[in-house]
Amino acid sequence: MLYFIGWSLFLIFFRLFLGFEIIGRENVPKKGAFIFASNHISYLDPILLGTSVYRSLNYMAKEDLFKGPVFGWTLRKLHVFPVKRDDSNLRAIKESLNILKEGKPLVIFPEGIRSEDRNLRHGKPGIGFIVSKVQVPVVPAYITGSFDALPKGIKTLKRHPVKVYIGKTITFDRTNFSGKNKDTYQNITDEIMHNIAKLKELYGTN
Repeated sequence: MLYFIGWSLFLIFFRLFLGFEIIGRENVPKKGAFIFASNHISYLDPILLGTSVYRSLNYMAKEDLFKGPVFGWTLRKLHVFPVKRDDSNLRAIKESLNILKEGKPLVIFPEGIRSEDRNLRHGKPGIGFIVSKVQVPVVPAYITGSFDALPKGIKTLKRHPVKVYIGKTITFDRTNFSGKNKDTYQNITDEIMHNIAKLKELYGTN
């Protein structure tokens, strides 16, 4: 209930204040698990992705955000779970796999951290590992405008047009999982990042 109340309020606010637009919403699966993979340029991004689809999404967030009992409780009610910054966070990977195995969608930012110059960074192999284990479809997305609406280090939201471009679903067959090593996982990640980059090129955004 709390999730959809927040969803409605944020969607109205973003449309009125930021002129929020969503392109390609029809590409999102109406049921079943999928990974929603996007670039990451602002703290706004998780909320923008959540309000861009009609389904309840699940998210990762850095562990520090859960230290306050009230805010931590609210985050969990909004389907957010904590992760550590190091790449060996097995608890986060296990939680991600469980969510997807239950048929629920999961948001992942393949770059790991926010871009400081709005340009795409090199994706990390973590998302490739998760895809190789559960073999769910991946929906690429590209966010533009949030870097200017809420830049890093700025706490006041600025009026600036924000858009989410959602691409066609990517599916991986068994040939993509021929190996079980970091190179295999990185190849999957690179394919996902390539599709995110194609959205940027297609719509001429930065």
